[in-house]
Amino acid sequence: MALTKRLKELKVSQCDKGVLTIYLNTLRSGQDDWKLQLKNGLKKLEQYVIARKDKEELKNFRDVKKKVTKQLLERQHEMQKAIVVYASPNRDIWEFHQLQLSVENSFSWENEPMLDQLETIQYQYPASGVLLLQQMDLVALDTRLGEINEEVRYILNLDDDNWRKYEGTAATERVASSANHKDQYQERLEINQQRWLRRLAPLIDQKSQECQWKGVYIVGSQDLAKELGKYLKTKIIKVVPKNLSSFPSHKIVGEVIG
Repeated sequence: MALTKRLKELKVSQCDKGVLTIYLNTLRSGQDDWKLQLKNGLKKLEQYVIARKDKEELKNFRDVKKKVTKQLLERQHEMQKAIVVYASPNRDIWEFHQLQLSVENSFSWENEPMLDQLETIQYQYPASGVLLLQQMDLVALDTRLGEINEEVRYILNLDDDNWRKYEGTAATERVASSANHKDQYQERLEINQQRWLRRLAPLIDQKSQECQWKGVYIVGSQDLAKELGKYLKTKIIKVVPKNLSSFPSHKIVGEVIG
């Protein structure tokens, strides 16, 4: 479940046995630096728990520490820019989220999850769309807190000059489809591009309204972005003039927003 969907629930979550909260940057110059930060952060936190001289609390903390460390190490090859963890001994609270945004390293052990950083990130990075724009292909990523909530693809059907909507398309499929169309219909593309983009804009505005986007980031040709911008009602936050079509979706978001 996306982190934003859990935020309201987490705000009223508590556990008398303790809740471990971790905010940890995992993209560092040294490949294993985050592991050292994790080890030192948990060690320091354990010292605080030991100082309280509560054997049951120490047992609970060590149990959560062991399970969380194990799960993070199992996921180490999936690491993006940061990890957010909320975990309790009884697993009533057990959240692991990868972010494409940097965080301030922080470790806490309280009776409730510490949500301060998450709330700050939510304010700084509201719901927004990342649009990977090509001549006959648009991938719209619905992002919250730098996470991808949904992926939608619009492909131009040249038989009827209408855009077709698909969901959850892989990056490799995006590249192959777009390249084939481009080679086959280049002349027609150049002649009809303006009309096709004018027809695409209302679909983006509709999606923006459904997802309550504060705006969109457009990734691709500046000329295409400028033309599309003539017809969009949705605010354009930024144009990123890069070809990221071969990137996986989470890396596109990291490049654009992170």
